[in-house]
Amino acid sequence: MKDFTTSLLREKFVIRDKNGNELVATSNRMYIEFTDFRGALAESFVIRAQNMHSTVRVAARLIRDYEQEGPILKRNISYNWEEIWNTIINEYEYHHNPDRWVAVYSKGKCVFHQGEHNLFLDMIEKCDAENDKAYEASIPQAETLLKATGKEVKITYDANVALNVQAEPDHVRCGIILRGPNRTTTFSITSHIQGSQKKINTSQCLAAAAAYLEGLQLAFRLGFDTVKLRLGIYQHLSKEEKQTREGSHRLVKLRSEITALEDIFDVRYRPEKPEFAYFLSEAEDIAQKTIKPPSPEELQKLAVEQLERQKEKRDQDLSQSS
Repeated sequence: MKDFTTSLLREKFVIRDKNGNELVATSNRMYIEFTDFRGALAESFVIRAQNMHSTVRVAARLIRDYEQEGPILKRNISYNWEEIWNTIINEYEYHHNPDRWVAVYSKGKCVFHQGEHNLFLDMIEKCDAENDKAYEASIPQAETLLKATGKEVKITYDANVALNVQAEPDHVRCGIILRGPNRTTTFSITSHIQGSQKKINTSQCLAAAAAYLEGLQLAFRLGFDTVKLRLGIYQHLSKEEKQTREGSHRLVKLRSEITALEDIFDVRYRPEKPEFAYFLSEAEDIAQKTIKPPSPEELQKLAVEQLERQKEKRDQDLSQSS
């Protein structure tokens, strides 16, 4: 596989009909190409998923498998997409993100999907395949196709880049742009070979970038949830407390993924290495200033609701065991 560049896009399509009704389709999108030893295009894929880190992890896994075993779609034994996806979904996301989904396309055709994604995205990818990489030309083409079915609509499109990747044999540079409600975090990770190493592990570099994308967002959420627990908005032994606790454990694992990359390659950050603890603390500060503490009456109501949920769960458990 030769040098390549790619980007992760955060996309939003708004489809409005003549009556003012609208449908919103959001997605994260990443395009990757695989070339043979001559530099000719062997295969290409578009990965879409509900969140950024899953999109990048699927791309990383496809890169690894292509480099180790060659083309994905031309194997004697079919590529086990479902098994690959299940290995990518971590335990935290499995338990706490029921809305997760993924869709992988090749030449405009959906070759794998799991979870519920907006079928409008299938139309966009079909149009893109017919436009020879003129991606934004897919939008007016989709409007024309929908009009031919009797659905006259106007599609508006908004996108921003969350990750830029530049991969060469001796280094991989990942530039991350993460937009939050209060500020935009921008930094780059460049991993170089060192010592007797002959080639960089592109897949591992992308996996570390995915760890940052997931970890920074998770740290922000944990900061707010920690304050809500402290104020009593989230009750002791509630599902929210459990999710916060398991989110903290997940953050430790993400740190380990990044440390593993730093142990193997010469990793340089610009302007500096982002620390999850800093972002978590910053989120707590914001939460303390913006979240209104509940009144004694509200706290009592929350406690009663928590007891009712616990009783309902016990009843369900007893019903299932009988």
